[in-house]
Amino acid sequence: MRILTICLFVLFCAACGDRPSAAKAPSVLDGVLASGVVRIGVKADSPPFGVERNGVRYGFDIDIAQALARRLGVEPEFVSVTSAERIPKLVAGEVHLVVASMTQTRARERQVDFSVAYFEDGPAILTKCDSGIEGYVALGGRRVGVAAGSTTAAALATVAPEAMLVEVPAIKDLLPALEAGTVEAVASDYLILLGLAKASGHADAYAVPGGRIVSEPYGIALPQDQSAWRDAVNSALMAMWEDGEWARICDAWFGPASNLPADIRFALPTIPR
Repeated sequence: MRILTICLFVLFCAACGDRPSAAKAPSVLDGVLASGVVRIGVKADSPPFGVERNGVRYGFDIDIAQALARRLGVEPEFVSVTSAERIPKLVAGEVHLVVASMTQTRARERQVDFSVAYFEDGPAILTKCDSGIEGYVALGGRRVGVAAGSTTAAALATVAPEAMLVEVPAIKDLLPALEAGTVEAVASDYLILLGLAKASGHADAYAVPGGRIVSEPYGIALPQDQSAWRDAVNSALMAMWEDGEWARICDAWFGPASNLPADIRFALPTIPR
C-alpha cells in the first residue's frame, strides 16, 4: 500500500510538471506605445457617428477616437468596420480598439471588454411619412430592415415580436431597402436614423415615430484580458470629460448650432484620480 501511494504521488507530480503554463498575452498598450500607432475600428456609413467621403472621415466617434489617440500620445490609423465586423476584427487583432456606436451588452462582453460608457443612444424605427406606422408597437406583420451585427433585432423582438425582420449587410443599406419597398420600416439607433435621413437630402420624407425603444450605453471595445490597455483608455476618456473636451465634441455634433440638434443628457461615469 505504501509503495502504491508513493507511485501515485510520483505520477501526480510528473503530471503537474508536464502541465503547460498559461501563456501571457502580449501587452496591447506596450505594443501601441512602441509603434506610435493605434488602429481603431470605426464606421464609414453611420452619420453622425462615423462617415467616410472621398477619403475624409468625420463624425462624433471619429472626433472621440482622434482625441483619445492624442491623449495616448500616438497616431490613429482608422479601419472601416460594419456592425457585424466589429468584434471579429478586434478578436483577430486587426484593430486595437473599436469606436463605432457599439452598445455594451453582457453577451458581447463574453468576447470583448469595454471601456466605461462614453455615450448613450437607443434603437428606434424610421419610416416614410405616408407609411401609416405610428410607432414600433404597430409593427406586427410588417417587414422591418435591421443591419447585421446590431443589437436592434433583440430590442424589436421584445416590443414587436410579430414584426418580420429583414437583415441587410450594413447600415448604409437600410434606406435603400426602404426606398425600394423591400421593407416598410428600418430600425437602428435613434441618432443614426436621424443622421441617415438628414444625409439623404430629403429628411422631410421620413419620420421616426415613437422615439427610442430603450436607452443603451455605447462603449469602446477592447481585447479581453488587457487591463492596462483598458485603464489607459478609461483614463483618457475621463480626462476628456473632466476638462470639457467631450462636451465640445458633443456640442459640435448635437448642439443647437449643429446639423443634428439633439437633447443629450448623458454623463460619463468617472472615478476619483
